[in-house]
Amino acid sequence: MRAHERHEDERGMMNLADIPETSCSCDTCKKMCDRPCWPTPEEVEELVKKGFGKRLMLDWWQRCFSDDIMLVSPALIGFEQRMAPSLHPIGGCTFQNSDGLCELHQIGLKPIEGRLASCKRQNNGYDLHKAVSELWDSDKGREVVKLWKMEANLV
Repeated sequence: MRAHERHEDERGMMNLADIPETSCSCDTCKKMCDRPCWPTPEEVEELVKKGFGKRLMLDWWQRCFSDDIMLVSPALIGFEQRMAPSLHPIGGCTFQNSDGLCELHQIGLKPIEGRLASCKRQNNGYDLHKAVSELWDSDKGREVVKLWKMEANLV
């Protein structure tokens, strides 16, 4: 599929399974880590299982005409086990190392948004972020949020 082609299903929703994973360490890709990439609910379960639960935060996708979608993601530095800030994040992801690379990528746990994001695809940022948020709008997603909030004492 060409870089400019859309990856959508019949409902116009982005189909994440059709997007190839990338691995790039250019300055543009490193800059994406200013805002942590979002994982799937299953990936959060694995992060917690591997001992990274204290480095996560509660985040959300704001919708216009219905309730926000709550999710758990890698934390911004200083927001570990807290709610994500409502203003534009500053400080970067807690998993970005001093070389600007993802600590989770190196151990096979990089969240889906980070694995699919690419400096070579146009408009993949907003659409990809929205598509990952929709994975949390499920019974599984809500359960993972609930369990993580209890562990982080955010209930």
